[in-house]
Amino acid sequence: MVCDCVASALSQQGVSLEVIVVDDCSPDNTGEMIKARFAGDERIKYIRNDRNSFQAVSRNKGARESKGEYLFFLDDDNLLKPDAAHEILECFKRHPDAGLVAPLSVHQRPNLENLVWTLGSDFNRWTSQPKDKFASIPIAKLPAEQIDWPTTYSPNAFMIPRSIFDKSGGFDEALVQIFEESDLGWKIIESGHSAWIATLARTDHLGFLEPGCVAKLRQLGIEKPYRTYCFARNRLRFAKRHFSLLQSASVTLIFAPLSAAYYTMVAIKNRRADIAWAYLKGTIAGILGL
Repeated sequence: MVCDCVASALSQQGVSLEVIVVDDCSPDNTGEMIKARFAGDERIKYIRNDRNSFQAVSRNKGARESKGEYLFFLDDDNLLKPDAAHEILECFKRHPDAGLVAPLSVHQRPNLENLVWTLGSDFNRWTSQPKDKFASIPIAKLPAEQIDWPTTYSPNAFMIPRSIFDKSGGFDEALVQIFEESDLGWKIIESGHSAWIATLARTDHLGFLEPGCVAKLRQLGIEKPYRTYCFARNRLRFAKRHFSLLQSASVTLIFAPLSAAYYTMVAIKNRRADIAWAYLKGTIAGILGL
């Protein structure tokens, strides 16, 4: 999957680029596969973490190693259309105040082909539940008259000017994984910039289910215990950091306990008591500010 993703990045038309692959201490032969398939291509730089450090650390490391004027963060389960980077840069031209622009992410998982995954990501301020405009509708039904849609962040794939990324402080490594993208997007907006989804820029989001993971739990983002812990904790950290005092109190005192009960029930129903316990621990840590 990562090799196909890299190939799609290298195929971008009308832009000068470098591709930095940050291997987060994967237990397989990812490095050998990258080197074998792209041997001799000087546009690629391969970096391997000494230990599994997760998304925030890995993305910051890739940014530090890069030279470009714009940083395009891309998860490995993506296949970019050849003009995606060019169309994103065109969107920056249309919106001079933009601090973040993302491509339209399109589902390509079985039975979800060509449906919108994300288009205008945001949160309900009183519950912290995510919401996405036009989620799961066929891309053919998108309004043709509007090519850019406002957003507050984008998971999975997004571009940021280096100067704005540096001023923002980059990804908060204390969040480790989950909500680190949301937090960065909101920091950029709170600093006075706008953020957009450029629908003319497309990426096919393949999705990935690791061996041993339950599909239902993967859909909810709680397929692994540590990821689940971060999800529950960071949801509350994010609310306290970016919502009003009254809104964050609503999330902490009302929604978080209800959410913990729901996710715990789903995890136990799927015979994953370890994930249920991880969500409870994460919720307690978030409430206590740990």
